[in-house]
Amino acid sequence: MSESNATQVILTDDGLKIIKAQQAAQSALTLANGKNKAYTSTSAPTSNSGYVSGDLWYVLIAGIVKDMYYFDGTKWQSYLQDATTLNVGKLSALSANLGNVTVGVLHGVDIYSSSFYAGDIISDSNNTANYYPMTITPDGAYKSTYFDSAVGLQSSVASGAISYKYRSMIGSGQYLAYDSVINGQGFESQSGYTSAKDTTFSNPETITGYVNVTPDSGIYLYGPTQKINFAGRSDNIGSNGITMDAYGNIYGQSNSSWWRIGDVNGKQIVNLGIDKAGSNAVQFSRDLWVGNMGIGNAHQIRSKDGHGIYFTNDNSNRVDTYHNNIYYSGSVSKSLLSEKTNVKVADVNYWSNLAMSINLATYNYDTDDYTDPLRLSGIIDDVNTTKEWTLPEAFYARDEDGNIVGIDNGVLLNAVLALSQEQAKQIDKLNTNILAMEAKING
Repeated sequence: MSESNATQVILTDDGLKIIKAQQAAQSALTLANGKNKAYTSTSAPTSNSGYVSGDLWYVLIAGIVKDMYYFDGTKWQSYLQDATTLNVGKLSALSANLGNVTVGVLHGVDIYSSSFYAGDIISDSNNTANYYPMTITPDGAYKSTYFDSAVGLQSSVASGAISYKYRSMIGSGQYLAYDSVINGQGFESQSGYTSAKDTTFSNPETITGYVNVTPDSGIYLYGPTQKINFAGRSDNIGSNGITMDAYGNIYGQSNSSWWRIGDVNGKQIVNLGIDKAGSNAVQFSRDLWVGNMGIGNAHQIRSKDGHGIYFTNDNSNRVDTYHNNIYYSGSVSKSLLSEKTNVKVADVNYWSNLAMSINLATYNYDTDDYTDPLRLSGIIDDVNTTKEWTLPEAFYARDEDGNIVGIDNGVLLNAVLALSQEQAKQIDKLNTNILAMEAKING
């Protein structure tokens, strides 16, 4: 091995041994105590001959000390510097493969590393991937991980995004899996499940729903359980606000009363009763138009195009209407032959006799007051077992369920017409007989 410095030769009995040792080293310097030497070489010492206890050996490569040894009198030992005895003003450059290093506190340092781990490996049977509580990986991702017997949680910051993962450690064929991400495009949170316990946060997921909030598309909901809850003035979600589901449907919550629409000044335009009891009505404070039909605030039902207003069922067949008093300028009944079946000539005498059998009465309704006029009509006796008032059943008006609701004035009117026709016939017959008697008397 070539020498880099001048070699010191001591001519003693041990001279040959010293020369042999110096040939194995590049340099040997006498230490201050005059007894020991410090040797430099590009490799570790391989011989124990020619050295005395306390000699030092430095493995020096390209001006950098790679290893240090001291001679204990028998063999070379690795030289370790205790932390309490290392006291330097400044380490302008420290470059070494330190292996496993245990330290107390580091102040004011830049650390360059392939990976960084904080704490001990999480001690839980679900931690099959040997996660640490906190890890910084070579790609710059920060991960914080937690496990217990019920859940696995992991949050990370990587590539400009913050993500959160929830994994249930309890399940039977389905294990809940929730993921949330915040990035430059907005926020996304999804729900789903994995078919096996996901202890590595990487198993394939079946997505059941998600919520996206982005500047581009606003709020986007998907799934049967995704919804927007408005809690009102209660901190109990689902109490007295409204809930909007993924279809845009709106539902009242357990203690809700109204869903309102108002103008910029807070004046109410629409009040929609959404209470569970059904006590609150649907109220419109402005005129309401549906196609040509309108309902006005001034007690009006309007026809925008001026055509008739019809009350019909789902099959467009006209239905009955029920009123108190009706004020009108004309009355038209449904009388076209094309609208009728089973048409027969009426028995005028039969209907006139029915009309004659009606007991008329004057009365007031129990809701009338003393200013209401006296009323006159037939009476349907629904009180007495032995009827005190006669009204043939042919004149009864019934609702869609067959219940008696009053007198069918249309039938009654035409029965009176039959009575008039019958009386007119009788009058004509009497007039004919009178004329014949007068002719006979005058003849």
